[in-house]
Amino acid sequence: MTMNSGPYKYLIQCTSLLIRLVLLCTMVSFSLAHEEELLQDSIINADYSIDHTYASIMDMEDEAYENNDIQRLRNLTEVHILKAKMEANALELANGYYYRTIIEEPELAIAYSDSIILLTEKSDHPKYPTFGYILKAIIFYDKGDYNLALQNYLIAYNLAVEKMNLEDQITCSMAIAAIRNLNGQPHAAADIYTRTLKLLRKNDNDKIDYSRDYMMLMYNLTLAHLRLSQLDSARHYYNAGLRKAILMKDSMEYRDFVLVGAQLDYYERNFQNSRDTLLRYTHLLDGNKKAMKLYYLGKIAQQTGDNALAISYFQQIDSIVTVTNKPFDKIKDVYQQLVMHYSLSGDQHREIAAIEKLIYYDSLMTNEQKGIIQQATLAYDLPFLKQQKKRAEEKLKAKGVLILVLGILAFLGLLAGIHFYIRARNTKIKVNRLLEGTNKHKSPAGRPVEHSTTVPKEIRDDLLEKLEDFEKSEYYLSKDLDMSQLAQQMETNTTYLSMIVNHYKGMSFPNYLKDLKITYAIERLSEDPELLKYNYQGLADTFGFKTGESFSKAFYAKTGVYPSKLLKELKNREDKRHL
Repeated sequence: MTMNSGPYKYLIQCTSLLIRLVLLCTMVSFSLAHEEELLQDSIINADYSIDHTYASIMDMEDEAYENNDIQRLRNLTEVHILKAKMEANALELANGYYYRTIIEEPELAIAYSDSIILLTEKSDHPKYPTFGYILKAIIFYDKGDYNLALQNYLIAYNLAVEKMNLEDQITCSMAIAAIRNLNGQPHAAADIYTRTLKLLRKNDNDKIDYSRDYMMLMYNLTLAHLRLSQLDSARHYYNAGLRKAILMKDSMEYRDFVLVGAQLDYYERNFQNSRDTLLRYTHLLDGNKKAMKLYYLGKIAQQTGDNALAISYFQQIDSIVTVTNKPFDKIKDVYQQLVMHYSLSGDQHREIAAIEKLIYYDSLMTNEQKGIIQQATLAYDLPFLKQQKKRAEEKLKAKGVLILVLGILAFLGLLAGIHFYIRARNTKIKVNRLLEGTNKHKSPAGRPVEHSTTVPKEIRDDLLEKLEDFEKSEYYLSKDLDMSQLAQQMETNTTYLSMIVNHYKGMSFPNYLKDLKITYAIERLSEDPELLKYNYQGLADTFGFKTGESFSKAFYAKTGVYPSKLLKELKNREDKRHL
């Protein structure tokens, strides 16, 4: 066996390869060391000198960032970091790391934000380590990880409160509210925004300019009230924010307000205005911002009868979300529409794909929402309520009873926040059951029939027969009908009539009339789409009530839900029926 064959040949090859790798590593090490020397040389030259003050370095960093000169910014941060390390200046080292979070990829940016937190965790500075947690939260938010974003914003908020830093409190509060708004808690979001606005107005004499914070509050309050279907409030905050943006000559904020105004126009059924605005600006957006606006273009197309155009918008949204993997609060409706379309068109492959995405995003958002609700309740709502209680204790001192009342109210408020989602779901179930039961029972459900010993048999039988005819006649829809009128019509007295209604219908005469009217109202509303356009007073006139309020109260007493919930569900079904 020769040295050039078999295992010897293999040994020679391996040895040769090993030598080449060693040489390569040596060359790389030398190259890196050389590059480091060159960098050190560049740092100490006239352009990047460590002799500059931190203030001048930061001015140059800001200028480079504004000009999008990333390489210059990177070099300047190296100067900033080197100078801070040489002088053992932890705060300035943290400032240098801040600029690195701007230019690095998310994972590395998170590492830099962690370094900021570690460097400043024991600092007395009013902005540190709060700022590190805010940076980290922003990175997670941009990635679409709202749970981790919320976690870091909550830590930052508590630190800002501890350090009495109003600016950071406002920043964190608005971010926390925005995340809760996106994740199905518009009531909680609106409450936080309102508290923040009060805090802002309370400190509007400070030297700090809160104009941008004010505009952001107006924008987010508009969105929150839109989600609550409180259109008048949404319009109020929209107008205030738009005026401020015009006054500040802020074109970006102006555009954002105009676009949210388009959403408001949609809910106010001003479809033409909404569509024109969205088409004018949507092409300037990207990612989920664009997807959200495309959603409203799709819904407008549906409302105006162009289902093919609506589907094209929903398909564009599907493409965007598939790339970003960042669902938004309307994404389930998008995929429901696509599933229905593909099913009707016989495209089983795309139908299955849409169903899979619907299930995935529904599960993803549901789990995320649960985590956010729990986290926000424990880390934000509860501390706030505790602070509120502490302030009350300081003010009231010996007034123990009042303190107890406040504590109970706070606890009830906490419970209301935790169970809001559950209540909303239960209301939905009640409405569906209500519609499922339509036409099953025309007359009021009463007690099991049994003989009365008070009213004579012949009178009893006669009145029961006449009541049956009465229930079929719709005479009960008369606004002015009372028991004496009906007794007179039935040729009896009010005593007998009252006893029969109480005994066989299981309710008083006024409630008997209301029951008939509400039962009839549910049937007619589910059958006649035109009635869905009526306001409460119009419905009251139609179904025999004197006022819209009396109609609403009677409806709730019988069904356990307000008419608005039924009307909303019926409108949604009617919209889907026209697809």
